[in-house]
Amino acid sequence: MPKILAPESPLVARLAGLHLFGFDAAPCSQRVACALAEKGLRRHRSVRWNDPREATLTAPPGTYVFRRVSLIKQEHLTAAYAAVQPNMVVPALVDDGRLFIESMDIIDYLDERVPEPALMPREPRRAELVRTLIDEGKALHVSVRYVSFHWGLGRLGKLNAATEQRLRELERDGSPEQLAAFYAGFNRDAIDAREYLEHLRALEHGYAQQETRLRSDGRPFLTGDTFTMADIIWCMSVMRILECGYPFGARYPQLAAWFERVRARAAFRDGVMRHHRGMHHLFRFKAVLERWLGRGIDRAAAA
Repeated sequence: MPKILAPESPLVARLAGLHLFGFDAAPCSQRVACALAEKGLRRHRSVRWNDPREATLTAPPGTYVFRRVSLIKQEHLTAAYAAVQPNMVVPALVDDGRLFIESMDIIDYLDERVPEPALMPREPRRAELVRTLIDEGKALHVSVRYVSFHWGLGRLGKLNAATEQRLRELERDGSPEQLAAFYAGFNRDAIDAREYLEHLRALEHGYAQQETRLRSDGRPFLTGDTFTMADIIWCMSVMRILECGYPFGARYPQLAAWFERVRARAAFRDGVMRHHRGMHHLFRFKAVLERWLGRGIDRAAAA
């Protein structure tokens, strides 16, 4: 299982039990929060990501400590956080000093650590489909960023000059996130409108495939009768673009109905929405305002 063998941050070695470094409004962090809740692991407490107090260093059995990394305050773009998560994104998971830094790798690890309920099917053919859908979802990760920044965050997502410079200095060679390159264009409004539209079309292609899959046999979840890792990765993608104002109900009714089934799950309510509800409504309100101003994502979807 991929993990960081020698974390640079001394905090990691001090952590006992499960600790999730995350942000409640970030899709990749939400994936892991959902998986933890599906496994019956509840949030013990929420603290600032680098809180060193003894009382915060141990998660009791059956729980995890949520170490809050504020993306709003850009705490992820600091040298101290990069010593925990070298890609400077959320999430990261620590389990008794062992550090994992990619959301789906973390969910794989949790599925091994807590086998029931299983998030990976036992049947080889269905497991292969889950892996395929995960790979397809991961391939669209950058498209979610482009679409949500352009039609969701807008100017709120920009970095000031000092933070952008710090990011360039901190980002390691070969980082899969390529944050410095993204912000170099986004901060200066230098990304062509066609590029944003291409990322939206890539997402739409993926959504259309899931729409067809769900319509084919009336299955309740993406790979069959039970909820899996594939549902986790795709539902967070759908929710983030839905928060931008995308008309899923009109364009992909089966996918919209599937998302409502996922949203109704206790693990989704308790693990994700309980801590995200305020930001969710804020995103939805901003999307309504953008649509009223004629700048909404619905216009791009209809083009």
